[in-house]
Parts: sequence; C-alpha cells; structure tokens
Amino acid sequence: MVVSTHNVLRVGFVPEHFSSPLHMAVELGFFEKEGVVVERVCCPSGTGEMTAKLLDGSLDVAIALTEGLLAGIAKGHDAYKIVGTYVESPLCWAISVGQDSRHIDRKSLRNGTIGISRIGSGSHIIPYVLAEQEGWLKGTSPADPEYKAPFEFKVLNTFQNMRDSVNDGSSDAFLWEKFTTKPYHDSKEVRSVDVITPPWPAFMIAASTRHLPISTDPNHQSVLARFLRALTKSTQAFVAPENYETSIAFVQEKMSYNLQDVKDWFKGVKYPEAGCDKISEEALVMCAKTLLEVGVIQKGQEADVKERLRTKYVDVNVAQLV
Repeated sequence: MVVSTHNVLRVGFVPEHFSSPLHMAVELGFFEKEGVVVERVCCPSGTGEMTAKLLDGSLDVAIALTEGLLAGIAKGHDAYKIVGTYVESPLCWAISVGQDSRHIDRKSLRNGTIGISRIGSGSHIIPYVLAEQEGWLKGTSPADPEYKAPFEFKVLNTFQNMRDSVNDGSSDAFLWEKFTTKPYHDSKEVRSVDVITPPWPAFMIAASTRHLPISTDPNHQSVLARFLRALTKSTQAFVAPENYETSIAFVQEKMSYNLQDVKDWFKGVKYPEAGCDKISEEALVMCAKTLLEVGVIQKGQEADVKERLRTKYVDVNVAQLV
C-alpha cells in the first residue's frame, strides 16, 4: 500500500518508560492498521525540546508534559494546540543532589542553583511548584518590586549533564522523573532528597496547527483522528490485565530497568480509559492556576491565557481562571 505523505506524522517523545505504548503501537502495527505512518523523534531534553520543534515545524505531534505545553501557550505560542491526553496519572519528580552534596533535604535548596534541560521544560517549571509549597516565592512576578527568584537556573540540555553538574558542584540539584532517575540513585551516582508530585495529568498530546481541525467524519477521517484512535488502542492493550507480563517485559527490555521498579511504576501509572482524544477541562484549569500562582504565567497574562485555552481543542470555562 502506498501511503500519502499526508498520513505521515513525526511524533516527539521522551526516552522514558511512559513512551512504551507509543513504541508498541508502531511495532505491533496499530498505526499501520489505521493507515498512519509514525516517525518517532526522540527528544531527550524533554518538553522544552518538543515545543521548540513544534514551533520550527520539525514535529507534527508531541507527547509532552502538561505544564510545559501550557507554559508555551502562556508565552503566546500558536503553532500547536492540545488535542488529547496520554497519561492521566500525575508525574512524580525526584529531587536529586550530588552524592557528596551538603544538601540533605529540599529545604536547604532555597537560593540554590537548579540544573534544567531547557527553559520552559518540566525541570524548569516544577521547581517553582516546590518553591510555592515551601513559601519561598516573594512577590508575584519579576515585575513586582518584592519579587525574588527562589533559584538560579542552569540550562544543561541533557539528563547526563544534570547528573554531572550536581556532582561537580556547578548546580545544587535537579528534578527529573522518579523512576528514570532511580537507577542512578541505586548506583549512588546521585542522591535523592525528596519527591514532588503536582496534581495534574503527567502527559498531554499536542499537535501542529497544520493538522487541525481534526475530522472524525467516517468518510474523511483526518490523520490525527486515526493517530489518536490507534494510540488509544495501544494504551488500553498495554494496561490490560491479560497483557501484564508482556507489557512489563516490554518496558524492561526497552529501558533496562530493574524488574521491581517496572512493576512499582506500572502499579501507579494510569492511561486514559476513555481514550487519548479526551481532555480534562478540570486538569487544564488546575495546572494553569498553579502556573499563575507560582509566576510561570505572569500577572497580566491571565486574559490572554484564558483566550488561548478557549481556542485550544478543549473549551475551558474561562471563569474558573479568574
């Protein structure tokens, strides 16, 4: 079968265990059955890298962190829209320091240097949530005379560089997904001092506006509609009880994780039962409000963000953001 280039999607993903259903969908033919060709684009720097690639046109779809996608919307990015949900459960972030670091808990990190992959990534945004929880945010934005940034940030691009940085002392800590970081805690390359879990779905799906709107007309279904349907079938198969052993083995083979770590992660992860094309208005509002409270969305941007959220693929009740 000859596949039109209109049916080819370049899909960005992070090289972590969460991406397993995407890989299964490619390797087991879920996308092929829907007439969609998926070119997987590995983005080790995470959400900041993916939003940049959506903006420059080198990605069609990104499976990225909810907070990072919303932060991009707040900055005025119009090149992509949120079109679905990939992981409904929240992401647990490990707070890691160097093995010989003086830091023994999160409280000593105030005014320290945090290593991040990119500006606008989850590793950049979640430290603000940490600072808000600890009461370290003074003022509401950089324009506020009382504002004091809770941290310095050091852009390091890769996970390896972040681990190296806390050990050579050029940064105090970094935040990264718990189970991705755990092998390096176990090997004593870096040390965990705490975890933080923001209360919203971990990953959402964003698509370039070149592929919108999504048509679900049975006679003229768009490539995105077929992509989301195939991804839903794969996520549902991935977590189906009868496929438990196969799914665990698949993750372990892909990621070379400890078997017990895979099982512990699997117990807590939740993919959307209703389908990857669904978006929770409540989750978006909760995340946007938090980003506003911690200063990632600046005061004065609320009205613009409300309108941008309204024009995304879900019609957010803008009154909830007031």
